[in-house]
Amino acid sequence: MNKTFGVLAYPHSNNLGDFIQSLAAEQWLKGKKVVALDRDYLHNYVGQPVYLVMNGWFMEKPDNWPPSDQIIPLFISFHLNPTARKGMLDVKGIAYLKKHQPIGCRDNYTQKLLESHGIKTYFSACLTLSLNRNEYVHQNQKREGIFVISPLERLNPERDPVPKGIISKMMQALKKPQKRKRYFQAIRRLENFLEQQSETVHYSSQLRDPLAFSEEERMEEAKQQLKAIAQASLVITSRIHTALPAVAFGTPVLFLSDGLEHPNQKSRLEGLESFFPIFNSTELAQWKSKTPEPSQAHQPFIERFKKEISRFFKEYTFGKAGSGE
Repeated sequence: MNKTFGVLAYPHSNNLGDFIQSLAAEQWLKGKKVVALDRDYLHNYVGQPVYLVMNGWFMEKPDNWPPSDQIIPLFISFHLNPTARKGMLDVKGIAYLKKHQPIGCRDNYTQKLLESHGIKTYFSACLTLSLNRNEYVHQNQKREGIFVISPLERLNPERDPVPKGIISKMMQALKKPQKRKRYFQAIRRLENFLEQQSETVHYSSQLRDPLAFSEEERMEEAKQQLKAIAQASLVITSRIHTALPAVAFGTPVLFLSDGLEHPNQKSRLEGLESFFPIFNSTELAQWKSKTPEPSQAHQPFIERFKKEISRFFKEYTFGKAGSGE
């Protein structure tokens, strides 16, 4: 019987970063039968056993946790967001994670949170750090152009979701003028910086409307974004899954943290400082005449990925996967 491995799918996501994480997992499964399972409905899976790489942000629907017993998970590069903490770390959720420990955590926040519940962990960083530049551009491809991908988006008050309740809506309206001012100040600082650069500047967003782009089209857009990152001479972004692939490809990257002060966002950055510089737009001027050196800090993590995924395959081969041992 053919054995089935799985990667996470995001049919309703507007964020190409989710699709990039799927590509990072899928590259480790070449030559194997692979299915894609919707991250937010893993509890509904009833097919043949699937050995699923569980990397990424969890989750939009925490009440749907834990996954089906037909899923044997490899927890690697796992982020449990504060928004899902209560729903995922109930008695059942904790027991499930302990069954499949140790959990490879993408960030220090997740690691500390799980360990506070007695769950064994290790800091794995993100699987996107293992992406291979040669898969997206020729190995001798000349680097050129500054690619500015989704900078400062979370500062933009026009992107804020409409809150529930009259009081919350009033508070949002009162804060909007100041937030708009802060956003345009940050944008102007970025524009000033770019005006002083000699390279051609390209702008794009990591977001794609699911109503305008099919799931297949969003996956293709994710591949095109990776191609752009791989050929850039510099990437400027406020998106983790633009910055981390840049590190994987040896592309210099500047990460703007404006608008990421809330714990739901800040938690995702804990532990990633060693891979790329993280700073506020007020500090951009210090980079006017220098380019960050591509980080090599991710190399030991790639070796750990090889070790953990190899172990997963070996246990699966001998029928032990998911034993929690």
